[in-house]
Amino acid sequence: MQHDGSGPRPSPRLLPARARRVWARHPRLGMAVKAAVAASLAWALVQLVPGPAADYPYYAPLGALIATSTTLTGSAREAAQAVTAISLGAAVALAADALGGPSLLTIALAVAVGVLVGSWSRLGGSKSWVPTSALFVLIIGDTNPTGYVLGFAGLTLLGALVGLAVTAAFPPLPLAPAQAQLQLLRDRLADQLDDLAGGLQQEHPPTAEGWQKRIRTIDPVLASMRAAVGQTREAQRGNRRARRYAQDAEQQLRQARTLERLTLLVEELTDVLTDSERAEFEQVPLGPALRPAAARTLSALGEALRSVDAETADQGSLREAEEALQQFRDEVRRTRTTTQDDLFVAGSVIDAVRRGLMSLSPPAAAAAHSPEPPDRAEPSR
Repeated sequence: MQHDGSGPRPSPRLLPARARRVWARHPRLGMAVKAAVAASLAWALVQLVPGPAADYPYYAPLGALIATSTTLTGSAREAAQAVTAISLGAAVALAADALGGPSLLTIALAVAVGVLVGSWSRLGGSKSWVPTSALFVLIIGDTNPTGYVLGFAGLTLLGALVGLAVTAAFPPLPLAPAQAQLQLLRDRLADQLDDLAGGLQQEHPPTAEGWQKRIRTIDPVLASMRAAVGQTREAQRGNRRARRYAQDAEQQLRQARTLERLTLLVEELTDVLTDSERAEFEQVPLGPALRPAAARTLSALGEALRSVDAETADQGSLREAEEALQQFRDEVRRTRTTTQDDLFVAGSVIDAVRRGLMSLSPPAAAAAHSPEPPDRAEPSR
């Protein structure tokens, strides 16, 4: 970024650190560099290959590209699937070629059989290579099918091995992208709690339409987080750097599990409040007496969620959330002495927030949020 003169110039010492952060957060940059190196090495190596296969050198860098993935395990899997699919397609083409060479009938037959064979689930995303390989072998390799198959499948395998070697030499471990997805989900959940609190802070509860505008989409963010953490777990397999960062990866997995539980709690709170505390209803479960305390409790839980560092929330934010929860409990108890209304929703909110605070607290402090004894319990549900 260009310096605008409004402050000190960035120190040159910071530039490498910034570059490392960008590199860590965007694993496809490393993937692009490794793909370029692997393709170049494969092209250089294929120049030494003798025989008819040497007539098709471009398949070696193609194999290197196929075998370059964001993880070592993924690279091996995709390479194996692609080479297998290409070999199956070649076999289909050779069988069709035995019927009389390329023609309307044999091309249609090869494509139809190739598509059917490509439906094998073990081929994964490489299924389209079966009919593609069948067409290439049948049409392009018609004059020398054996030599073409050796060039196509053999050199693709050679390039894939080069790609795997490059990936193994510089194995990726995408911790930073997974951490970014964890933070994104954490922020989305905190924003949802703030939106619920905002609805409860109004003099009158929102309508069904008003609540709908306050419901945030969480499932895609949750799915992205799961995929990112899963990719990190996969990247640890066969990775020589995995032991060095094993603690960080394990910590991310625990964070992911905590956020999964919190997602269920936030969705539970969202469903309970938006389905019951609505302007259309003549009688609502919280009402003006309990809505302010419930709103403060949800806001405090959201702030505690935002304050998470590593696995637990900031102690100050936790204390504020605990105080807000206790004040809400006190309000519920006072209301209980003056009304015969069912306080099921209030009890549900208290229980959900309590479980949320347990998830965000250090293990030693989590016992403080355990359910109260029966004689002090919240209203019967």
